[in-house]
Amino acid sequence: MKSIALVFAAAAAIIAPAAAPAQSDPNGPTALIISYHAKPAQRAKFRELMCHEGVAQLDAWKKQGVFQSYQALFTTYAADTVPDMYLILRFGHFSDLAGWQTIEETNPGGLPADAQSLASADVSATADIVKQNSVAATTANSQFFVLEYNVLVDMPKYTSYVLGYAIPQFDEWEKAGVLSSYAAYTNQNPAGAPWSSFILLEYKDLPSLAAREVVKNKARADLAASNPTWKKWSDDKTAMRTEKLAIPVRALNVP
Repeated sequence: MKSIALVFAAAAAIIAPAAAPAQSDPNGPTALIISYHAKPAQRAKFRELMCHEGVAQLDAWKKQGVFQSYQALFTTYAADTVPDMYLILRFGHFSDLAGWQTIEETNPGGLPADAQSLASADVSATADIVKQNSVAATTANSQFFVLEYNVLVDMPKYTSYVLGYAIPQFDEWEKAGVLSSYAAYTNQNPAGAPWSSFILLEYKDLPSLAAREVVKNKARADLAASNPTWKKWSDDKTAMRTEKLAIPVRALNVP
């Protein structure tokens, strides 16, 4: 593994409707997010193995109570500059990571034995769950986007920004019928990490994804006219974060 960071968020069914603000409880809900790179020429084989053996193993660990839920997400398009897969695990308490730490001893990154010769974990990061919501179940048509950011202010202020600026937009996109779910995370150990904020958006299907700019612009115009608090955060957003990556991904664990 190239670095350790932890942020796994993956839902075997539907993402829970909400989470408390980050660090409201030191032993509260925690996510572990892991990214992976496949070895050259092994991407397709790695994907196939994770679709079957990998998901079956993750389902078994979930049933055993190792974590509450998970999402296994494979990048839609191959590229050397981005990971091939993300795994997001959600735990009810930070202390519940103990079970996953045991798994790591024999299954680095949670990979099945046969997958360990095909790929390796690149980054692992524990994260606070700022907010998550779902209005529809994941389907085979779902289109996800991973958004990674560098945060330029302290985390409490950034968390307020996410709740005051980003979340109202996501709620509007859900109301418009294009977004099925969203989740926002902040890295618990951002120093030197490749990202300090991680957002996962789930669009209903490709037509919904194609409409994202139209829906986004309308939501922003409506919020600017009706929500003074949102408007202030909007004016200040460039001082809050810089966007690093926007990566389309697809779910491997579709109910």
